[in-house]
Amino acid sequence: MRIDWLEVYGFKNLVDVRIDFDEKELSTVLVGENGTGKSNVIEALATIFRDLDLGVTSSFGYSIAYRCHSFDVVVDAKGVGKAPKISIDGANISRAAFREGKSFYLPANVFGYYSGSSRRLEQIFDKHQLRYYKKVISTQSTSADIHDVNLRRLFYCRPSYGQLALLSYFAFGSDSATTFLRKNMGIVGFDSALIILRRPRWAEKAGKARARSGQQTFWNSSGLVRTLLDKLWVHALSPIEDSSPEQDDYRAKPSNEEQIYIYIKDLATLNEVAKSFGDERTFFALLETLDISDLVREVRIWVNKEKVEGEIPFHEISDGEKQLLSVLGLMRFTSQDESLFLLDEPDTHLNPNWKWGYLQLVDEVARRGESHIILTTHDPLTIGSLQASQVQVFSRIDDGSVNIRPPEVDPRGLGFTSILTQIFGLPTTLDPATQSDLDERNALLRLESRSKKQEFRLLDLSERLKRLGFVIEDREPEYELFLKAFTALKVEGRVALSPEAIDQRNQVARKILSRLLDRRGAHQ
Repeated sequence: MRIDWLEVYGFKNLVDVRIDFDEKELSTVLVGENGTGKSNVIEALATIFRDLDLGVTSSFGYSIAYRCHSFDVVVDAKGVGKAPKISIDGANISRAAFREGKSFYLPANVFGYYSGSSRRLEQIFDKHQLRYYKKVISTQSTSADIHDVNLRRLFYCRPSYGQLALLSYFAFGSDSATTFLRKNMGIVGFDSALIILRRPRWAEKAGKARARSGQQTFWNSSGLVRTLLDKLWVHALSPIEDSSPEQDDYRAKPSNEEQIYIYIKDLATLNEVAKSFGDERTFFALLETLDISDLVREVRIWVNKEKVEGEIPFHEISDGEKQLLSVLGLMRFTSQDESLFLLDEPDTHLNPNWKWGYLQLVDEVARRGESHIILTTHDPLTIGSLQASQVQVFSRIDDGSVNIRPPEVDPRGLGFTSILTQIFGLPTTLDPATQSDLDERNALLRLESRSKKQEFRLLDLSERLKRLGFVIEDREPEYELFLKAFTALKVEGRVALSPEAIDQRNQVARKILSRLLDRRGAHQ
C-alpha cells in the first residue's frame, strides 16, 4: 500500500491542494506551521478510506491514486455527493466490482493515532469500531472474527493499548520483544498485573452477575470477550467481587460501581492464560475486546527495570514510554501486509534520543510487505535522517491558501539548527535578545560612516557577542559588503519562512557569496 498522489478540493482549509508522495518510500512526514492543514490531511485520508470501505459518498471532493496489492487504483470523486469514478490499472470499473474486490483494492488496515485529547480523528473510526464491538460480544462470534479484515479495516489506537501491548509482549516473550523492551525502556521482566473489570453500560439491569450454576457470568458477557474472561477467572489469584465509588467527571457525584479484581500474580500465570490463544497477535486482539466492550476500569502492571530495586507500577512509566508502547504495540500485533498508518504527532512525549531514532523504530515494526506510514511532526529530530522525498512542507501563500511541496534540500546531514531554518522556515535559531544584538551590530557595520556614539555602541555589541562565541568579522571588507547586499533579504517580524522564501534566500546568498569571492580573487 503506497499512496502516489492526493488532491483535495474542499476539506476544512484544504482547498484545491495536491500532495505528490514518493511511492517508493515507506514513510512520509508532514511538517509546517500550526493551522496549515497537516492534521487535516490525516483526517481526509482516514475519511476517504472509511467511505470507500463502507461504500458511501464522501462529503468533500477529492482524487487519489495509490498502489495496493500490486493494483494501481485511481479514485476520482470530484463531485460532492456523486458516486466516485474508479479505475484499476487504467481500466474503469463499477462500484459493485470495486466492492467485490475490496480485499485487493483497499489497504488491509488503516490505522489512526493522535497524541492529543481531541476526538476529531478518532470519530472517523467510530463506525468500524462499533461494527467490530457488536460482533465480538455476540454469542455467534468466533476467533476468526478478530482476524477478519473486512470486519474492521479501520483501526484506531486508544490510550489503553500501551498496557495491553505490554501484557502481550510478556505473555509470549519473543526475542524481538524482549530486546525492544530492554534496549528502549530498560524493562527486564514482568512482576504482576491487576485487571479491574467494571459493570459495562450494556449489562442487563437484573441479576447480580451470578448464574444458577454459581459460575461467574461477568454481567452476562458472551462471545469472544467471555472466552478470555473465563480464562482470566480460572487463573487469577483469589478473584474478588466488590463495589467502589468512581467519579469519571468532576461535575458528577461519585457513584458505586460493581467491579471484579483479576490479579495475575506472576509471569507463569500470564503465560498459562495466554498460551491457549496461540500467538501474541490473537492474545492482544482478545485483550482489546475487554477494552472496547467497556469492561475495563483499569489495568495495572508491575515491571522490573534495570538498575531499579524492586518492581515499579506501569503508571509510573513516563508518558513517552506509554506512547511508544501504544503505537508500536498496535503495529506489531495488528498490522498486516498492505497497511496504511496515519499518525498525528506520535512523537509528542518522546525524549530527544527516541525522536532521533523514532522512524527507524517504526519502520522496523511496520515493515510488513508494502505499507505506507504518514505522520505529522513539529520536531526537527524526527526528520533528521530523511531525504527530501520523504518530507512534505506545508506553508501559507499570500492569498491565504495552503501550498504543499517537498523541501529543496535533504534533512539528512543538515543538523538540528539547519533543519529548523531550511525545512521549518525559522529565520533564526538564536534567542530573541541575542538576535536583536546581532541585528543591531550588523546594522552598524553596514553604515558607510558612524558617529562616535555609534562606534562605542558597535564596540560594546561586538565585545558582548564575542563572549558568546561570535567571531567579529568587521575587519573583513567582504563581510561588510555581504551584510549590505543581504539586508534586502531580511523578513520583518521574523515570521516563519515559506519554502519559496527559503529557496529565494539561499539563491541570493549563493550569488552574493560568488560575487564576493570573485572580487577577492581579482585583488589577490
